[in-house]
Amino acid sequence: MNDLPLELVGAVVENVSSTSDLLHLRSVNSTCHDLVTSSVFRRVHVQNSVQSAQNCRSILSSPSLAAHVREVVYDHRDHAQFCLLPPFAQDTCDELEIADLEDALTETFCSLSGFKNLQSVTLNFWPSFRSQSGAEIQEHPFWFTDRQVIVLHAVHHAMKSSSVRSLSLNNIILRASASYDFVSSLTNSPLHHFSMSVVANSELGDWSGSKTLNGSLGSLLPVPSTNLKSLVLRSPQGPYHSLTTQLRSFHYPSLETLVLENIVFDPTPLPDGIEEFVVRHKATLRRLELHSCASYVPNSATPIRKWSSIWKRLDEELSLSELVADSAQQGYALLDPARGYIPHPSLPEAPAELAQEDHRGYMQLSDRVNLRVASAS
Repeated sequence: MNDLPLELVGAVVENVSSTSDLLHLRSVNSTCHDLVTSSVFRRVHVQNSVQSAQNCRSILSSPSLAAHVREVVYDHRDHAQFCLLPPFAQDTCDELEIADLEDALTETFCSLSGFKNLQSVTLNFWPSFRSQSGAEIQEHPFWFTDRQVIVLHAVHHAMKSSSVRSLSLNNIILRASASYDFVSSLTNSPLHHFSMSVVANSELGDWSGSKTLNGSLGSLLPVPSTNLKSLVLRSPQGPYHSLTTQLRSFHYPSLETLVLENIVFDPTPLPDGIEEFVVRHKATLRRLELHSCASYVPNSATPIRKWSSIWKRLDEELSLSELVADSAQQGYALLDPARGYIPHPSLPEAPAELAQEDHRGYMQLSDRVNLRVASAS
């Protein structure tokens, strides 16, 4: 092993995926130790347990290891499916154990600035945690949302003195804006990329009984700065819409990429709405992705805002160089008291005719984008 070229040893290290195998390889010799250390500690995983949080602080306490950390990932779970505890289910959580977990997570995430080369933080929130006895405990939604706020607060505190460039939040239950007043205190945000996936209205409705319950996306958006270039807002489990959307104060002067998934557009363009938010960034926005978004119709008697009109406005206002969308995926949503946001059941025009009109509007925008790219090349 000592006679192998450094490049070959590096290739071996890069092709070993098992952490335990890498740690064994790390003990072979000094060359392997240096190469493996950089690989193993580049990404640190913090599971939702007291022990895992303490392990992360152990890495922080070792400057030689902490210097290698570029990414921190909280509670990554392969193939997990998000599901809140039903409202009638018995709460079996031990309050003292939850308090210990919250204290451990707070101390760990407040200390992230100790990773001097940290570039990316990903926070995945699941309504369960690993108890100190090793059991998986389902959390009541109230405990779960409290833990979200605690972790988010701690990370924002760390970012005040950190070089983090990317922050990704997954499975967020949006609460009232007052719960996130710590976001506005980060006045000089270092973020170049921000991604947030929120829990859909339907999932919240099954727990709370309210199909309209959902907070504003603006509650957790970074304070406007010239650093942010990429923004992703998703609701993977179903449509997201909030009656209290407040986006009028958000303008990112350097925003180039915007991705929206299952986000419901308002029936008329409003300063606080998502459509105005998109258009507000026309000077810099170059890549726009729309996936399964919908135009909201308050009731069956309200005139709909056609996608053909939205495509037309985007065509007139934006100077995109890349558009990723499928006109057939973008539809119309009606708020049903029992079922939440559902496809509009009785459109004023024949569905086929409306679909054709919407598709023509999309193709006009798409053709304009392709022509602009061809002219620039």
